[in-house]
Amino acid sequence: MSRLLALSFLGLLATACTPRRPAEGAPSEPRPDVVLEGARLRSFEGEKLLVSGSARTVHYRRAGGEVQATDVVVRLPPGQGSQGSPLPMAGGSVITAPNMDGSLASKQWVGSGGVVVRTGDGMVARTPRLTYDATTQRAHGEEGVTMQGPDYRMRADRFELSAPDETFTFEGTVETVLGGAAQ
Repeated sequence: MSRLLALSFLGLLATACTPRRPAEGAPSEPRPDVVLEGARLRSFEGEKLLVSGSARTVHYRRAGGEVQATDVVVRLPPGQGSQGSPLPMAGGSVITAPNMDGSLASKQWVGSGGVVVRTGDGMVARTPRLTYDATTQRAHGEEGVTMQGPDYRMRADRFELSAPDETFTFEGTVETVLGGAAQ
């Protein structure tokens, strides 16, 4: 009798754990394996913390290591500065993005929906979309960027940010206004 009860319980459990079939006409995008609310994010290389942050929600799919997150805040620690530069900047950089899609396999993520980069020395950069490669610790954008610092404003078509040496490179049309930055 107890064997029959155990088999019945296992059958009931298996039925309850079977994924539901999508409704007719529903999108066939697979549901995430894990959904986290109020997640804290950290990435290490050995003992060294490379990136930390948080997200309101994180959806993770084990197959492929895909991650989708909302209301993301990423903190990059101060780098070493480039040779001959008075850097490193105070406090590192903070990147915020309404949406983030990434891959644990490729170690790349794309922030979208209005990405903001704030540096420890008071520079604020805004771009519609930013791609970050954790392997090289570099970010780039192809959809334009505006920057504002304590005594300048700038606009460029494309940019690249190197976190280790804390440098920005601008390409395309670049416009700069020196002096008191307008609020």
